[in-house]
Amino acid sequence: MRRIAMYILAIGSLLLVQDIHSQYNRFINSVGKPLPPDAAPPAQQVLRHMTPEPISLDSSIFPYDTRGTILPFEPLLTRDENMQPVAGAAQRWETNADATKWTFHLRPGARWSDGRPVTAHDFVYSYRRMVDPASANIYAFFYYDIKQAKAINHGELKEVTQLGITALDDLTLVIETEHPTPYLPHVVSFGDAFPVPQWMVEKYGRKWTEGEYLVTNSAFKILEWIRGSQMTFVPDPNYNGPNKPYLEKVIHPFRNRSAQTVMAYENDEVDIESVDLNELERIQRDPKLGKELVRMGDPATWYLFFRTQKPPFNDNRVREAFARAINREAICRVLLRGAAVPAYSMLPPGFEDYDGSKYKAWQGFDPQRAKQLMREAGYPNGRGFPRQEIWLRAPGPVYRNVAIAIQGMIKEHLGIDLSIRAADDSAYMSALFDWQMNIGLLTFGADFMDPRNMLDMTWRSQPRGSGRQDWQNAQFDALVQQAISTVDANRRSMLYRQAEQILVSDYGAAFIYHPIGLQLRKPWIKGYKQLPDGTVGRKFDFTKVYIAEH
Repeated sequence: MRRIAMYILAIGSLLLVQDIHSQYNRFINSVGKPLPPDAAPPAQQVLRHMTPEPISLDSSIFPYDTRGTILPFEPLLTRDENMQPVAGAAQRWETNADATKWTFHLRPGARWSDGRPVTAHDFVYSYRRMVDPASANIYAFFYYDIKQAKAINHGELKEVTQLGITALDDLTLVIETEHPTPYLPHVVSFGDAFPVPQWMVEKYGRKWTEGEYLVTNSAFKILEWIRGSQMTFVPDPNYNGPNKPYLEKVIHPFRNRSAQTVMAYENDEVDIESVDLNELERIQRDPKLGKELVRMGDPATWYLFFRTQKPPFNDNRVREAFARAINREAICRVLLRGAAVPAYSMLPPGFEDYDGSKYKAWQGFDPQRAKQLMREAGYPNGRGFPRQEIWLRAPGPVYRNVAIAIQGMIKEHLGIDLSIRAADDSAYMSALFDWQMNIGLLTFGADFMDPRNMLDMTWRSQPRGSGRQDWQNAQFDALVQQAISTVDANRRSMLYRQAEQILVSDYGAAFIYHPIGLQLRKPWIKGYKQLPDGTVGRKFDFTKVYIAEH
């Protein structure tokens, strides 16, 4: 009798488990992923996110072409919401004792969207392409840690096959570096460090990412690209990795980059929308929209850079005067309405070495000192100072208003007239790397959370065509070079702090503010995490979010 009772109890427990299981997995989507218990049915797993239309999706070579759409490629490693490397195309990786040789083990069974296997040879081809000078990749310097990458990119080595990246077999990739590189997982998890399908690139050239030719290796593949209207992505059934999506469809309706409003969001035409600061006050007052407003961590820095190798900005006093004439607190408080933090240096909040006040001694608002410096430089009250243009890159209203505020402050405190010159993305970046601008307002967002990215990769001396600006300082270069090869974390941090102080005190730029992202998200979008400070992560992961029942 006891055995029968135990048997009945076991059957009951099994049925209970099955019932619980069925409750928690009511729906399974088209690629076999169970949806969360509060998820809407698969047919409703559609997310709409308006973006400017991309020029192409080949951001491994043209990094400013994509303009915020899904990037449907999977690098060796990807990033979590804290921007830390996690498994991507490689399921595991290891390094030798001095971090100069890294081995990545690719996921077996991975396939491109056309069914071909994803192999280590695809990554060899793609990394060679990224550093090949024939590709004219303005971000090639990002990979200079890899052995021979810099020499190849600068034309000192003619054979791209000498790059320190090797396929031992179809699933094993080895990367050798020029020096100890404990941060290499951050480099290979960079969003643009993805593989490309060699057979399509060689067949179609620049057009290989157009809708009908696009072959991808991520959780999403393209369904359609209707020029001037929208593009749509759907889950790729060939994808067998850890990042399968819940969503059945992501639609990117296109809009003019300078015509951003929340009207489409309010009309329920899109589920996510960035907030223009001109509408922030109205949104905060609105009982419905105010609850849907989220603040995003955004480790980035807006700064005013100078052409330092030509007059008048080759004079350190002039650069300091410009830095001292800008009231950052007023810009952040009044113009940006609290959605920014004043910047006095390059590293933004979120970095371990960020210090919000230390560098204020060099870059803080001080109009009297600014006037004095201009007198010493031979331009009392701006007399004799050549007329200058502030270059802006495809400016939206807020960006333009910040430039106008700076323009007014420079006129008020220095007596100098500045005009504003706007350029589209391509023209601006071409002029930037060709050092055609005497002064420009620009942002740089962290590619990974290490000072190497924000200081070394951005400010180390580079030849024209490779560096964003022409500022050079031998002591700065020496310090960041030492930091590269330093494994000890404390000493490495000290070297970067010293380098940052040189950048700030030599006025390589006038640092303006660190932004805080603002976005409206419909309450039915779930799956993203809030950070301890109340913000949400910088990365919006389309493979983690889903549509809840509503």
